[in-house]
Amino acid sequence: MKKVVTVIVSIVFLIFLVGCVNYKTQQDPQQDPEESRLLDEIAQIEQELQLGNTPAEVEKELPEAVETEVEEVVLPELTEEPVKNEEMQVIEVDENVMVKLTVKVHDPDQDSVEYSFTPPLNKLGQWKTNYGDAGEYVVTLTATDSKLTTEKQLKIVVNRVNVPPVVSGVADLHVKEGEVINFKPMVSDPNGDEVTVTVSAPLQENSWTTDHSSAGEYQVKVVASDGELQTEKTFTLLVDDVNELPVLTNLQDLVVKEGEVVTVKPEVTDLDGDEVKVSVSDPVGDGGVWKTGYTDHGEYLVTVTANDGKGVVTKKVSVVVEDVNMPPEIVEVKLAVN
Repeated sequence: MKKVVTVIVSIVFLIFLVGCVNYKTQQDPQQDPEESRLLDEIAQIEQELQLGNTPAEVEKELPEAVETEVEEVVLPELTEEPVKNEEMQVIEVDENVMVKLTVKVHDPDQDSVEYSFTPPLNKLGQWKTNYGDAGEYVVTLTATDSKLTTEKQLKIVVNRVNVPPVVSGVADLHVKEGEVINFKPMVSDPNGDEVTVTVSAPLQENSWTTDHSSAGEYQVKVVASDGELQTEKTFTLLVDDVNELPVLTNLQDLVVKEGEVVTVKPEVTDLDGDEVKVSVSDPVGDGGVWKTGYTDHGEYLVTVTANDGKGVVTKKVSVVVEDVNMPPEIVEVKLAVN
């Protein structure tokens, strides 16, 4: 096939050289014999082509001199150029930023053009991003003159912007001893991250039952962390002292006989650790010991008082002294003087 193409191209080339001149009738007598021979052969080939000879026959009858002298022409290989895909435009923003896109549209016909965007943009190309919107969004911009429509895809890349957690519900507390304190701060994270919350003593368990020893002022720290950023808040917890009154024990009613000793020895405890002053009323007295006599029979109500300087506690003790009849006692015998 390649040889056939070479022959055909050679013929066309030679015909072009001789032009429209009748090479049979207008040969120059001085023409070179070799050139004359070539012209005759070309004329013969042309005649055979007109008679319907096939390219194979032409090739067979073509003199070797023509085949070797005609430069081989190689037809260029036709290849389809690859279609270049238009690179998608990328628009990059940070979280919590207002996206506003402006569009410049040209219409060769100067028609009125309307355009719109697909979500998350609104029709005008606006979108208020929030924390947590990080990601890639492909939107389509459509421009139309009501007859024809053009579309362009855009990629919106929203970069993550980490912000610390938000702690609320934290304020100073004022309670009294004996009260139960329940504390749990409200914590949120704008990025939707998992948050770890820690609270310092004495509210580390989020609940605390105060007692007689809890009075004082405490600085409580709340720390909320998302693993990268953290928020700290500190508040004051004030626990007022509530006085615990002294407790008197080891007191009971007594029954004794005249002549016996009455002993009142109260035991005192104070949960606050306050210094307590104890007093016992008469006839026993603060010493807590009373030696009864034979004329002391009767019933006595003894008051025991405990005072810690903040409060007073009293208890009553009944003391019964029973009468004991004693025989007369001869004290002295003297000679009477007349």
